[in-house]
Amino acid sequence: MVIHYNCRMRKKDDAKRLMIFEVSLDVLLEFGFGGFSMGKVAKRANIAVGTIYLYFKNKDELISQLYIKLYKESVERFLEHYDSSLPFKDGLKTVWVNYLKHRIEHYKESHFLEFYYRSPYINESQKLMAEEMKKPVKDIIQRGKDLGLVRKDLDNEMIFLGMLGFIRELADEHVGNVYKLSDEKIEKAFEMSWNMIKL
Repeated sequence: MVIHYNCRMRKKDDAKRLMIFEVSLDVLLEFGFGGFSMGKVAKRANIAVGTIYLYFKNKDELISQLYIKLYKESVERFLEHYDSSLPFKDGLKTVWVNYLKHRIEHYKESHFLEFYYRSPYINESQKLMAEEMKKPVKDIIQRGKDLGLVRKDLDNEMIFLGMLGFIRELADEHVGNVYKLSDEKIEKAFEMSWNMIKL
């Protein structure tokens, strides 16, 4: 026998899912993984806790899905406007500036990705995803070596980390109002990175 309940099923709402992600990011950055709870997210989002469970079965799934979402968005931003037909230095600069722009304009997201990567929550498949995020840039670096434009005495990981560390410091100082970046300073900063790796 089929029983029909006289009630409306609550439907999942993409906008509400995105709002839960945004609030969760703030709660995670404020309280850390140990202090994170569905209750805190619900209270800050002004929704019922049960609403969150329509979208995520538990807090671990919510945090994991947040990481995957932000990871995919980051990769897209890193390669925005990159064209392999550009002269090598111009292409590298496009990606370099994209990294800097991402770090500044999506500061909270960047910190969460690093925070999560170093946490016990990350699993092996997600670690592989994080490594894959480096691959497009490492491929560009390798292309520069193949063209005889980039130093071959430095491995691709070292070059990548050298550039990325510099970008992070620049962005962090800019966001913290310690060292404000201008277009001219960004140009000079890229030239510093380029001079470090060029033949």
